[in-house]
Amino acid sequence: MSCRGAQQSPPDWPPAPGALRPSPFPHPVLHALHGLARALLFPAYWALDQLLGYWAPATRAGSLERLSAAARAGAALLLLLISLPLALPGLLLWLPLQAWRRPFCYQPPPQSWAPPPPWRPRAEPARCFGFLSANLCLLPDGLARFSNLPHSQRRAQAVGAALLAGLRSSRYGTTDCSPPQAGTPRGVLAAAVPAGLDFVCLQEVFDLRAARHLVRRLAPNLGPVLYDVGAFGLRAGPHLKLLGSGLLLASRFPLLRAAFRSFPNGRREDALASKGLLSAQAQLGILDGLRIVGFLHCTHLHAPREDGPVRCKQLALLLDWAEQFEAESRQDGEAVAFSVLLGDLNFDNCSRGTLLSTRVLHHSEASSPEMLRRALEQEEGRRLYLAGGPAGSRPAEPWRGRRLDYILYRGVPGAPLSPEVEQVIFSTALAGLTDHLAVGLRLRVSAPS
Repeated sequence: MSCRGAQQSPPDWPPAPGALRPSPFPHPVLHALHGLARALLFPAYWALDQLLGYWAPATRAGSLERLSAAARAGAALLLLLISLPLALPGLLLWLPLQAWRRPFCYQPPPQSWAPPPPWRPRAEPARCFGFLSANLCLLPDGLARFSNLPHSQRRAQAVGAALLAGLRSSRYGTTDCSPPQAGTPRGVLAAAVPAGLDFVCLQEVFDLRAARHLVRRLAPNLGPVLYDVGAFGLRAGPHLKLLGSGLLLASRFPLLRAAFRSFPNGRREDALASKGLLSAQAQLGILDGLRIVGFLHCTHLHAPREDGPVRCKQLALLLDWAEQFEAESRQDGEAVAFSVLLGDLNFDNCSRGTLLSTRVLHHSEASSPEMLRRALEQEEGRRLYLAGGPAGSRPAEPWRGRRLDYILYRGVPGAPLSPEVEQVIFSTALAGLTDHLAVGLRLRVSAPS
């Protein structure tokens, strides 16, 4: 195998566009029909969204606000009734089209985009890669109001601006990596988006308009983006999936391959969502004339607290799916730098927590990245602004929150490249825009000297 690999011509950089096409449909006519179906459904969708927002708990209970909300709800109900004759044919067109739809959209970067220089370990023994995971609660606006997070479109624009600030400070090369240190790095709390991001995995980007705001920011400034991820329509069970997975993945490095698999066991409020595992293979560099690749796996597990066995089953499935994707994607002789799992796993553990209390999201202190960072450094601030343990659990001393958001990594045993953690970051940069802290990981990958 090594002799055959040595005879191959060195891989191109950046690699030529592969099997990832922008449209999720194999033919432009299907794509156009899908756009028509969504256009027919949108008035009813928007009206229903407004009605749901009316039933969300109000932060203000004044009579004028209640009267205004009731008037808006009445107008939304009237629009819903008027738009039903359009929605029915739209639904009948939309449902069968899902059989031809690939379960994600791909936004290639613009022609002017240039990826980082390829990593060549013979000349650059180590390189650091930056990862970010964040749950944004970008649900349709009516649903987002139940988490005290209205205005999904505005929040998406603000999140995009915050992420862009972190992307502009990116650098490459061994100067980005600190010398290796013994022991396990502890997480640090920061008010800014981690610098030098290479891969961004976002969860709960359910609203397509919000997703497009983010794509317009990320694709020109970071690179290729996978969005609108999910297997919609009627699925085995039977289950009707009206919402996607909420996952969005952006990469500074070229993406070679991607796949999505949907969990079969969603229940309760997750039953209508197509949660699952989004996997992607990125090319990072060249070693001895062969590709260096990294694997990214993004997920958001089942949310309801009482369904622990459902989450355990989903975790077992995604580990199997990740192994299958990597086995199918590898070529003879190529080097694997890392395999990283990012997302909201909805598992609690004994830590300071990454889930914020929705009651206080709009307090002045909780809406400021720097003020929230300072507050969370103190136990009193953590008690006030972080969500506590599950109902009925014994209070811990010192106080502990709910950690749901993780970035996990592994290398390949016996491989020529070895990853290790340089830094873990819990970021308050999105304060006031979501009910989760963002989690960052700085991973140093090195070749043997």
